[in-house]
Amino acid sequence: MKPATWAAGAVSLLLMLSACANALTAPTTPGGGDEGGGSVQDDSLFVYDGANSTYSFYTTDASYVGPNGYTLWSLSRPSQSPFLSRDVTLVKSSGNLYAGFGIVFCEYALSGGTETMLVAMINANGQYSVGEATGSVYAPYTASTWVDANALSQVLNKGYGASNELALSRDAGSGQFSLILNGVHVFDFKDQRLPLVTGGGEGYLAVISPQESFPDKPVSIVFTEP
Repeated sequence: MKPATWAAGAVSLLLMLSACANALTAPTTPGGGDEGGGSVQDDSLFVYDGANSTYSFYTTDASYVGPNGYTLWSLSRPSQSPFLSRDVTLVKSSGNLYAGFGIVFCEYALSGGTETMLVAMINANGQYSVGEATGSVYAPYTASTWVDANALSQVLNKGYGASNELALSRDAGSGQFSLILNGVHVFDFKDQRLPLVTGGGEGYLAVISPQESFPDKPVSIVFTEP
């Protein structure tokens, strides 16, 4: 995996993950640093604690706060081929409420170096998003990029320190993925976009919003494995 692979696609990815795209202005030259948004794989930012089965993400690095922020992601989990299931509990204690955080799975390097991966995430405002990121293109499987999980009933716990369980499973026969939030089955989808990837690299992601208040308030997220 090359961290720079997604730099050109950071704007599309960040706008999707931040949940407040209308508050962001796409730079004229997508890229990293001062030019605009960036997307970087950095496994070192997702620190593993084997005693507690947790991955902790923490940063106050102001270099990630530009006009379009940054998407930081890892491939710190063992890959699955084929993908069967994932289950993780997420707690965000600090950072922008609307910035997404969650998991990446079925990561695969296409010919030419472009990365494709599936993404499932929530934010601290009670919303979720599921989709596929391929190079500079994010294609949500949901009808809109972000979905209010609490539109009909209380599914996601909102706010800082709220604990939420995100689970995914895949039916080997039909290829259908199921998203379950806090024990509630909320969404089914299939990866029908070529190439059809049934497994691959896995890890986590965290979005650094342009509205972060570094260094006073860090982005702090804990991912707990079962």
